[in-house]
Amino acid sequence: MKLKSQKTIPTATAMLMVLLTCSLLATSVLASSTDQERATQAVQAGDILSLRVILERLEQTQPGQVLDVEFEQKQGVWIYELKILKAGGRLQKLKVDAKTGEIISNKER
Repeated sequence: MKLKSQKTIPTATAMLMVLLTCSLLATSVLASSTDQERATQAVQAGDILSLRVILERLEQTQPGQVLDVEFEQKQGVWIYELKILKAGGRLQKLKVDAKTGEIISNKER
């Protein structure tokens, strides 16, 4: 009995897809390491609280699993943006003033 051959993606195309995926992942990692470097410099300069301190404070009032953290400056204010997975699968997005630890914005979906 003769088996039908399955269509396959040519090797060059598959390799290109792998390289593209790797480059996208590398870009993502670079963006997060840049955030980390800026935050470290700001903590060392005494401009903001460390992420560890922020998370310890939030743990008391905003329990859940932290999925993502971004660090940015808006209108001269350093902000930690956190995505937290809450009980029941709800997603919470917090914006926290990195200098004071005060919650600026709290949205749930």
